[in-house]
Amino acid sequence: MKSKLLYCLFALITCVSGAFAADIPDYPFVFVVGKADIDIPPNVADCSLSIRSIDSDAGKAQSAVEGRLKTVLSSLSAKHVSPNDIESSHMNQQIVLDDSRSRESASIRGYDVSRQVKFTARQLDVLPSIEPSLVGSLNIENVRCDFDRSDRTAIEAELLTKAIHSARDQADKLAEPLGRHATVPVAVSKVPFDSIAMLLGFGGRSLPPGFDRMFKRSVAGDELLVPTTISLSTTVNVLFKME
Repeated sequence: MKSKLLYCLFALITCVSGAFAADIPDYPFVFVVGKADIDIPPNVADCSLSIRSIDSDAGKAQSAVEGRLKTVLSSLSAKHVSPNDIESSHMNQQIVLDDSRSRESASIRGYDVSRQVKFTARQLDVLPSIEPSLVGSLNIENVRCDFDRSDRTAIEAELLTKAIHSARDQADKLAEPLGRHATVPVAVSKVPFDSIAMLLGFGGRSLPPGFDRMFKRSVAGDELLVPTTISLSTTVNVLFKME
C-alpha cells in the first residue's frame, strides 16, 4: 500500500512538472536578456491625501472634515488644477471605543471621520505653492505624490525596441566565439521564462518585478519633493536559435 502511494505521488509530481517545464530545445540555442533604460524628467504627478478628524461629537468631526475639504479644493482651483482631475471619496465614519477589554461594557469615546482626496497635477511647478496648504496642515495626513510621464506608453514602446536590439547584439556576441551566429528568435518574454508558472498561480510571486511602474514618489514628510528625473526600464528575455 505504501509503495503504491509513493508511486502515485511520483506520477503526480512528474505530470505537474512536465506541464510547466518545457523540454530543452533539440537544436543549438542561446538565451539572452536584453535591457534598456532611461532617466527622464517627470511631467505629471498623481497625488493623494487623507482629511481626518477625531472628535467626541460626530457633527463636529464631520464639520471639520468638510471645512478642510473646501480649503483643499479652493487651493487646488487657485493653482489651476482642473476639477476633472480631482476625486473625493464619500465620508467614512468609524466609532472609537474606549480601551475596555470587555466589549459589552465598552463605551463610545468618539468618532473618526475621514475623506480621501486624489488629484493630478499636470503642471509640476505648482506643487511647491500647493504644499503649504497640504503638508503639515491640521486634519490633513498621508500626503503623497507619484511622479510619472504622460507619454509613458510611447516611451516604453521605444525602450522595448531598444531592449530587443540589445538582446540581438548579446546573442551575436555569445555565438560568434563558438563559430556560430544567432538566427531567428524562437521565444520572447517580458518576464523570465521560469516565472511563467508563478504567474499562473503555482507558488511564488503573483507578479514579476518587471510589472512595477517604477515611478518615483515624493517624500511624505516636511515637504513635497519633485524629483529631477524618474527611471523607466524594460527587460526582455529572448531565446535565439543558433546555426
